[in-house]
Amino acid sequence: MILYVMRHAEAVDGSGTLQDEWRYLTENGRMAAKKVSSSIAKYGPKPRLTITSPLTRAVQTAEIAAEKACRKNVVIANGLLLPGGDIGELVDYLKGCKDTKRVMLVGHEPQLGILVATLLGRNDAAISLKKGGCVTLKLDSDSKEKPADFLWYLAPGKKRITSFKRAFPQTAA
Repeated sequence: MILYVMRHAEAVDGSGTLQDEWRYLTENGRMAAKKVSSSIAKYGPKPRLTITSPLTRAVQTAEIAAEKACRKNVVIANGLLLPGGDIGELVDYLKGCKDTKRVMLVGHEPQLGILVATLLGRNDAAISLKKGGCVTLKLDSDSKEKPADFLWYLAPGKKRITSFKRAFPQTAA
């Protein structure tokens, strides 16, 4: 399975009148999500299933990504992608999706960074995705120690990086 792991794009700040779960994308966030999603669509097989956190900013990012991916893309919200969700349960859920060849996850930091590190067998590393950034992995759901291989990373305003060491230099030791 090809797994796209995308952090939601830039959102407005929370306030006393705007609860965290209702924070929505800024205009810059929408533009960045469109650009990154268009680039993702150019670099290879397009995701057919998009699984998103149910929080507004993630759903908006997922809808933009799905629109750019292909017209047959399905978007579903899943509580496993809420901030603080259980990484082990999320990994098990992904392994259950092995018949789907291309899946995109849209969620939040630090959860997505922890997920990527776990899938790459780097449990001791701290990987941080930029807002609107996307890591692409090749997932082997049968492997226990290192279920995924790094393919590339794309952040808003940057070129695609195909080297893990260049994408995440602080963790590539």
